[in-house]
Amino acid sequence: MSDRTASEEPVAGAPVTEAHVPATAAPVLDAPLLLGVRHHGPGSARAVRAALDAARPAAVLIEGPPEGDALLPLAADPQMRPPVALLAHAVDDPGRAAFWPLAEFSPEWVAIRWALAHGVPVRFIDLPATHSLALKDSRGEEAAPAPETPADEAPADPAPTPAVDPIRVLAETAGYDDPERWWEDVVEHRSPGADATSRTAADAL
Repeated sequence: MSDRTASEEPVAGAPVTEAHVPATAAPVLDAPLLLGVRHHGPGSARAVRAALDAARPAAVLIEGPPEGDALLPLAADPQMRPPVALLAHAVDDPGRAAFWPLAEFSPEWVAIRWALAHGVPVRFIDLPATHSLALKDSRGEEAAPAPETPADEAPADPAPTPAVDPIRVLAETAGYDDPERWWEDVVEHRSPGADATSRTAADAL
């Protein structure tokens, strides 16, 4: 069975059966391919699909909690139609929770579906929800008061490292005063071939 193009991918929500899984093709990547996206960005979703079709990776890694790995195959279920979301919460405090929403035009959803349709392993690789929820709890507690130190004995504060927003730098270089507008024009409202946008941004960064 030959590989199909992006337009021949099963639609979101359709069952991923053996008929949808093409013959195994050798990956064309010789190094990891990092794709920067906007959550719920239709242009980002199109770029991700094109990049995956072109690169044919041996595995797909997605920002998200690894506790959700066991649920990923459910994206192939015909009754699993976006919008959907992963939910994690502390067992002893359900109010301390986190959501990972996915829409049909979410790049993450497109990548999950692509991997399942092509028989490629797919995993979440973000910080485990167990840790992020624990950090959320600790940051919500009042900090212990710092010990009093005479002003003349106080250590000098190190010079702060200036924060740099690479997307803002790219936007300003292109003549934009709003990085969100730049991203809309360059990524979301255009359909470049394969991963041209991702490679251009990666080269600039």
